[in-house]
Amino acid sequence: EEDEEEEEEEDEPAASATKPSPAPAAAPAPAASPASTLPGDRDMKSGDIAVPLNDSSESSTEDVRVQVTSSYRPERSDEALGKHCFAYNIRITNESNKPIQLVSRRFEIQTIGSSNKDVVQGPGVTGRQPILKPGESFEYTSTAPLSVRPMTDKTPVVARMQGEYNFVRLTDDAATPVSSTPLQAKLAMFHFILPQAA
Repeated sequence: EEDEEEEEEEDEPAASATKPSPAPAAAPAPAASPASTLPGDRDMKSGDIAVPLNDSSESSTEDVRVQVTSSYRPERSDEALGKHCFAYNIRITNESNKPIQLVSRRFEIQTIGSSNKDVVQGPGVTGRQPILKPGESFEYTSTAPLSVRPMTDKTPVVARMQGEYNFVRLTDDAATPVSSTPLQAKLAMFHFILPQAA
């Protein structure tokens, strides 16, 4: 049985040169939940990874830059039980000339050896729906506790993740959405990679 749900820590956003405006007061968002599964990538099922290994990624869509780095958390992992925990740090930057508000996210996560991807989605990020003025960034760290049997004879990769953040553009006063149709900023594909033994 696989447990590849995203688990978000309620870490405070990391300090950055520009701080996001506080989001309007709202009820706390419910935790993310797996909504469905999709057919997985064949190279992840077989362990014969067909793309370059990367534990980070960066992409820019709709004038929103999304950067991610990931790292193994040995203190929260138990290799004997097939439990591997990773932290990933996300930085979202508004590169447009209008304020935006992040409203939801959707991630696809596939562990090595699995024939399916789990889809995890939910409102906001870490229980927030931050407003970012032009040039501002929002940064947070989450964890991915994975139940997986690595294929270390083939690859140090234990999972692959990608997805998108949905956001709306706001009027200059950062109070009113310009449109009710959300736009998407892509979270480019990256991998959760076990540290190499020396």
